[in-house]
Amino acid sequence: MRIDGDPYWDGGIYSNTPIEAVLDDNPRRDSVIFTVNVWNPIGTEPDSVWDVMGRTKDIQYASRATSHIARQKQIHHLRHIIRELARRVPEAERASAAVRELAAWGCGTTMHVVRLDAPTLAGDDHTKDIDFTREGIATRWRAGYDDTRHMLARSPWDCAVDPIEGVVIHEPLETRMHIAEGVDGFAGRTR
Repeated sequence: MRIDGDPYWDGGIYSNTPIEAVLDDNPRRDSVIFTVNVWNPIGTEPDSVWDVMGRTKDIQYASRATSHIARQKQIHHLRHIIRELARRVPEAERASAAVRELAAWGCGTTMHVVRLDAPTLAGDDHTKDIDFTREGIATRWRAGYDDTRHMLARSPWDCAVDPIEGVVIHEPLETRMHIAEGVDGFAGRTR
C-alpha cells in the first residue's frame, strides 16, 4: 500500500513482535512487556509436505522475536555491567565529561518479557495464516486470554532477580498444544 507516495508492507513481514521498539525506548523504565508470538516456533516433526509448509511459516515468522529478545538480553546485560563499572570509577573522575558520557550507556532498568505463544489448533494446516473464521479467531483469542490470566496470577516479575540482568524472560513451561482438544500445557517456568 502506498501512503503519501511511499510503499508500505505488512509489518509482520519484518517482525511480528517488534519488541525492540519498547526495549530501546529512551528514557528506559522498568517494564513488564507481554509479547504474543502468533506463529508458534515449537511444534511437532512434520509428517507430510503439507505439514512442512505449515511449520515453515511458523518458523519463518516466529524466529525474529526470539532473536530480537536474545539480542536485547545481551544489550541490557551490558548496560548493567557499564552501570556497575561506572560505580567503581573513583568519584573524582566520575565528574569528568568523558566518564559521564561513557556511564550514560549504562542503566539499571529491569525489563520483564512475558512470552506467550499462540496455540497449535487441531486441524491447523499450511493455510492457517488466512484462517479468519469466527471459530478460529475465537479459539485463538480465548487461548491468549487464558494464558495472560495464568501469567498475571503467577506474577513472576514480582520475584527477586539477578541485579546484573537487564532482561528477564518469563514463559509457560510447555507450549500450549491442541487447545481445541482441551490440553492446557501452561505450567510455570521462568528463564
